[in-house]
Amino acid sequence: MTFNPRKLPTVLTSQELIDKAFRKASKVTGRNKKEKSLNKLSTISNVLESYFSRIVSEHPSYDNLAPFYREMVDAVVGLGQLKKSLAALQWANSMTQKIISRGIRKIKGGQNPETVLKEVYGRIASVIEQIDYELRFLNEAKQKMREIPTLSNDFTAVFAGYPNVGKSSIVSVISTVKPEIASYPFTTKKIYVGYIAGSKRIQVIDTPGLLDRPIEKRNRIEKRAILALKHLADVIVFVIDPTEICGFELEKQLSLLSEIKSQFDIPIIEIYSKSDLHDKRDRLSVSIYTENGIDELVRILKNMAESKSDDVTGND
Repeated sequence: MTFNPRKLPTVLTSQELIDKAFRKASKVTGRNKKEKSLNKLSTISNVLESYFSRIVSEHPSYDNLAPFYREMVDAVVGLGQLKKSLAALQWANSMTQKIISRGIRKIKGGQNPETVLKEVYGRIASVIEQIDYELRFLNEAKQKMREIPTLSNDFTAVFAGYPNVGKSSIVSVISTVKPEIASYPFTTKKIYVGYIAGSKRIQVIDTPGLLDRPIEKRNRIEKRAILALKHLADVIVFVIDPTEICGFELEKQLSLLSEIKSQFDIPIIEIYSKSDLHDKRDRLSVSIYTENGIDELVRILKNMAESKSDDVTGND
């Protein structure tokens, strides 16, 4: 199931929602107090029912999302709280409709319309105020989930490695993506997606830097990179900075490479970055400044994309 978090709805706070419903009701008229009160309650009912239903329905069934999206949503905002908040809106919708229905019955039964209306307004406001946290959470979750990329089914190269080894710089040179780059660790906090044009388009993903430690000890930013490797990669481009300017010893970088090889049954292209600053050539060495090795890296990726396409065609 595809997922575009940018299409998620903006959510009002409890006070904004109360004001919206009551403001619409204030414009309603009637031939007498009884009819006017019934019309007001009907209007509030329609406003709240429409609003709650729209917010809930515009969220996908998170359990049915593709594994990458489902796990990414959990890493970014917490799947449990997201479901709990949506359930709270459904509860509020049910409760407010029951309150309104009772109010309508009381007015039709002969009770004072103005007294009943005041009572119903108070109870509705109380219910909606109880879900203020959930309403605010959903709106904040929408903003956070905007960081989750919308992906294609193209052949995908995921760039991985320690922070500040040069992944983002290389990705920005070979593809359409232009990530924010700075000369300090942990600049890449999101997953960036770009494309290499060709007969077979290649999806290129720049991930947050990984650290060589157990998965349970990794933070949310690192876990996003793990998810990209786990669910998206047709090939991993592992970037090594042999100059150690990144702030991490070569030995630690190679240890992370070994860990990735042991965890993922995915082809890996091992490359050195910053080739203008060192003489190591036992792996493909690239430099964004001299452009050494850049064309070769693109050629390798295109050949792999073509090869996979041929395999798929052959299997068909």
